[in-house]
Amino acid sequence: MTTKTQFQAHPPDRPVRILIADDFPAIRKVVRFTLEKDPHFEVCGEAVDGAKAIEEAQRLKPDVVILNISMPVLNGYEAARKIGSDLPGTAIVILSGNADRRFIEEAKKIGVQAYVAKNEAGKGLVNAINAAVLGDDFVLLTWAQRQPSPYKVVNLIPPQLLPCGLSVQFAPEST
Repeated sequence: MTTKTQFQAHPPDRPVRILIADDFPAIRKVVRFTLEKDPHFEVCGEAVDGAKAIEEAQRLKPDVVILNISMPVLNGYEAARKIGSDLPGTAIVILSGNADRRFIEEAKKIGVQAYVAKNEAGKGLVNAINAAVLGDDFVLLTWAQRQPSPYKVVNLIPPQLLPCGLSVQFAPEST
């Protein structure tokens, strides 16, 4: 049986505060634009590398940190480990251009709450953040036609709203 991570409750009068860390300014801009369309989210900061992500997370104490894996100075995995250790109430979402199973399994192993392929950076990212903040088990969003996955599909997003081939998946329960 898995246990849910205990995240801080979000008062209804306060949006979920999010830190975005990616070395590409265009990605940060698109993610910020996407998230700021939702009144439940507030982008409280940005970082250009893993070391700056840790520094900003410690300073800003966001509810969620979105990390790219391949960043200079310190990669997203190392940043996730440090942020998860220092700020256990902060949900961590990996936003990566790589949907290889090894990358996904490494993220899950270090305690990341969600892994989202960059081509899902729209509505999929919003849903992954919501699930992560609620403490749901590991969430994976990627194209379903990629290699077979050990994750089961759940309906976080109504099927009629899913683009062809998109799936929302959770890790199977541990035994």
